[in-house]
Amino acid sequence: MRSRCRGLTGKSIMGLCGCLALGVWARGAQQQPATSPRPAAPQQAKSAVPPATKPAVGTPATAAVSAATARRNAWTCLTDGMAEKNYDRRAQAIAALGTIGLRPDVVQLIETGLNDKDAPVRQAAVEVLGTMKSRGSLPKLRAALDDHSAVVSFAAAQALWNMADKTGEDLFLEVLEGDRKVSVGMVRGGLKQVHEELHDPTALAELGAEQAAGAFLGPAGFGVSAAIEMSKDKAAPARAVSARILGNDARGRARNVLEEALQDKSWIVRAAAAEALGVHGSVNDVANLAPLLNDDQKEVRYRAAAAIIRVLSRRAA
Repeated sequence: MRSRCRGLTGKSIMGLCGCLALGVWARGAQQQPATSPRPAAPQQAKSAVPPATKPAVGTPATAAVSAATARRNAWTCLTDGMAEKNYDRRAQAIAALGTIGLRPDVVQLIETGLNDKDAPVRQAAVEVLGTMKSRGSLPKLRAALDDHSAVVSFAAAQALWNMADKTGEDLFLEVLEGDRKVSVGMVRGGLKQVHEELHDPTALAELGAEQAAGAFLGPAGFGVSAAIEMSKDKAAPARAVSARILGNDARGRARNVLEEALQDKSWIVRAAAAEALGVHGSVNDVANLAPLLNDDQKEVRYRAAAAIIRVLSRRAA
């Protein structure tokens, strides 16, 4: 109800500004000599209608965005995310890319994250490739077993296992066996160091936290910033998970609720709703998703961008 009221108020103000601008222009025209050229309207229009700025959360789109523009802006958003200085944002851009689907161009971008200097980004790339079941990435996932980060190695073993590749089985055995003697199969490359890290209390605590977050919000979740957001709104995670579930069959009332959730006060819910609409959405959803490319929270932008690319790719196919 509050969103609709804001929409009506914005429309009324816009109409009033237009009327005032028309009145000012008319008076100016009457004061011009008969031989004077007609005053240029663009300057008056510019003062009456403010330039496009980043819309506030909950503000509906005022103009339709072309499919080509939306696709171009979406790709720019994601590639910019991959180049962010903040490692958590790079990880979230990778996680968003994974929701587009198993496409060669998408897989190639995600695989670049396997060489990132920060372990959380490498972990996100490993988890997303495993979730996508990118069998073409198997050699690179096997190489990730030798990652110097225990968390990345464990994630690689999980990703391989989910694709019926048991190359990382030794890691699981060693975790269960505790501090027993390192097996022969374990001593290769940097795996001995990984073995030691996997029995370090600090590393295990980090691994447990990452796995718990992944189980709740899905692979690569929403990163560290999500924990802060969840502490502000304890009901937000449940709404976010509900949005993802509804995305599997977004029809009728579910679709309407998801569209409203794009304006939720919690950014993790807005991101989840955008992702959900990307699953079964159509080109008609682009108009609702496009404003989120300017959301205050970059994680929301990435999910919306991926959803736009996904629905437009589906139409092209």
